[in-house]
Order: sequence, then C-alpha cells, then structure tokens
Amino acid sequence: MTDKKIIELAEKFEGLTIKKEMRLLAYKASHSKLYFKEVMNEFEKTLLQAILEKYDYNLSKMSLDIKLHRNTIAAKMKKLSIKEKKKAKS
Repeated sequence: MTDKKIIELAEKFEGLTIKKEMRLLAYKASHSKLYFKEVMNEFEKTLLQAILEKYDYNLSKMSLDIKLHRNTIAAKMKKLSIKEKKKAKS
C-alpha cells in the first residue's frame, strides 16, 4: 500500500482516539488466520518503522523522545529485520 493511500485512510479515522483505532485493528486481527505472535511482530515492526522515518533514523533523538534506550531500539531493529537508512554520500 502506498504512503498516499495510507494517509487517505488515516484521515478517515482522524476523529478516533488511538485506543479506538487499536480496537478496530484488534478486531480485524482476531478474525484473521494469523497467530498472535505474528500480529504483534507486524504491529511492532510497522510502528517502529514509522517512528524511525519520523526521526529520519536518528536513534539518539528518537530514543530521547520516545523514552526507549537506543540500544533497545537497535536490538528491536535487528530482531525485526529493519535495516538502518543508508546515508547519502557527500
């Protein structure tokens, strides 16, 4: 799904709280054929990728703002197979 499509869908849910959005996702996940661990890993990976993009993969700044140690973030990235953003050559 493209970022544009995701943004369009997110705007439809703008009036909902995170808790209500999570209830919708939980309902949908509970009616899928995925195992609990798969659902949790997918959510964690998707959330972590979105936060990494928000902070342009700056783990130190991200760590301070979300109150999660940068080594913990790095370990989660490794566990979830999230690659660090490649730096542009000067």
